[in-house]
Order: sequence, then C-alpha cells, then structure tokens
Amino acid sequence: MSTTMTLPTRFATRLEKLALEAGSTPEKMLDFVMQDGFEYTENFMHQIKQGMADVKAGRVVSHEEAMTRLRSAVERHANKKQAA
Repeated sequence: MSTTMTLPTRFATRLEKLALEAGSTPEKMLDFVMQDGFEYTENFMHQIKQGMADVKAGRVVSHEEAMTRLRSAVERHANKKQAA
C-alpha cells in the first residue's frame, strides 16, 4: 500500500537530518520513525555514532578480552563466596 502525505517542515527537517546521519534516504528512515518515533530513532542513531567513534578511537576490547575479564570476575566472586 502506498500513501502520499505532506509532513510539517519541522518533521521533514528532522527526517532529512536522520537520513543524512544514517547514510540513508528520508523515505527509508520514515519506516523507523513511524514504527519507533523520532526521539527513539534519533537516540538510536546517536548511540550508533558514539559506538563507531569509540571503535575508531580504540576504546573497545575484543570479544576474547571481554570474556577473559568476565570469567575472571565470576571466578573472583565464586572464590569470595567459598571463603565466606
């Protein structure tokens, strides 16, 4: 089903900005906005951009390193419980 509608300028501007940030088109981003709302979709895009910046800046660890740290924390916790 295809429907044509006119968006108020304030919404069209937000939609165009979202599309630009996502490397997408306003038409494709409208699906997300209609489903989730502007605030959620804008926040989601912001979080993705933050995550990508963290990767680029080296502020991430590999899956293997994360699992090593997690196992170590679980082991320390288990040892404390056994000692108690």
